Amino acid sequence: MKKTLLSAAFAAALLAPMAQATMVSTWTVGTWTRFDTATVQPAGVTVINDQSLRWGTSTGSGQSGIDITQGGTSVSPFLSTPVITNGAGADNVIITHFNQPITGTSLDSVTILSTLYLTPVVPAGSTAGPIGPVTFAINFEETPNGADPCANGAPNGSGVNVNGCADIFVIDKQSLNFAFQFPDPDAPATIRTYFLSFFEKTGGFTSLPAAACGAAGATAPCLGFMTPEGQNTPAQFAVTITSQPITIPEPGTLGLLGIALTGLALSRRRRKL
Repeated sequence: MKKTLLSAAFAAALLAPMAQATMVSTWTVGTWTRFDTATVQPAGVTVINDQSLRWGTSTGSGQSGIDITQGGTSVSPFLSTPVITNGAGADNVIITHFNQPITGTSLDSVTILSTLYLTPVVPAGSTAGPIGPVTFAINFEETPNGADPCANGAPNGSGVNVNGCADIFVIDKQSLNFAFQFPDPDAPATIRTYFLSFFEKTGGFTSLPAAACGAAGATAPCLGFMTPEGQNTPAQFAVTITSQPITIPEPGTLGLLGIALTGLALSRRRRKL
């Protein structure tokens, strides 16, 4: 009987640390998102800074370009509001495409990089990071403005093509989850896997027509954006952390995008007026 009691006590001692291990339920997420200026092509593209590019000769409405806002810096990353594991997303980086009619040089390619700094709040622990940067490719098609029908298969002069043919972004939906491992702050020997994703809140990231996918060199069905000519199109992203991988459904039902985690390769053609 004494031996049995000792065995039970020993088993309880072994299990006690495991019982104390607690999954992180609340985080602060810091991001530093910027262009890799060494990758900007061609030479005629103007690098205003590592979060702002401009290109082309204006025909009266200004240059085309891309800006990163709420991108933070290496010294002061942009901090989202507290992120709850398996909870709602918290606003993060904004990417704005300035789609203007231009002549001359257009952007051919660039990489956007993002680095993560994760700090557990509940239970409290030390910051993990920097994590990344990680990269993945985006297809981009700068369409001839005067085509009819447009490259997305819709008529010129209506809908998203109201001011001329919209430009097209396509993102590989298989690249939209990012797994990372983090120890439980109250039991560092317990290493858990979490999944960080970004989703686009403005509703522009959606299923694209098969014609648009093909024009951008992607296989339908595909996910992405179509940005109207003559407009500045901002995309607000929010960050989520989950304890299980998010299953990316077919395009059009969930707009997840790992933009703030990744490098963004943009492949562009010269604008045709």
